Amino acid sequence: MKFEIDKQKDKTIFKLESDTLGHEIAPELKAELIFLQKEINNQFIIDLGDVKKCDSSGLSVLLLSERLEREKERKLILQNVNTNVRDLMKIARLDRVFDIS
Repeated sequence: MKFEIDKQKDKTIFKLESDTLGHEIAPELKAELIFLQKEINNQFIIDLGDVKKCDSSGLSVLLLSERLEREKERKLILQNVNTNVRDLMKIARLDRVFDIS
């Protein structure tokens, strides 16, 4: 699993460099996000620009990340969400949970 982290003064952007957000990378990604999100104190953004496919394991990772931000009284922002992934989120009614830009 490849990713890039851009820590800025007011936000941290986690860019997942994978075309699939699924069960193949979910455990490793979950561990990485838990570690990262405990360390940061600014707005957290996940950039899904490279992701073209997502499964339930991938959605589960995003929900965990959203919960970690909510516990800090912040909102998780998802950016550059592919149409297929956005449609899956709408079907699962998760478009109401995430702030998608």
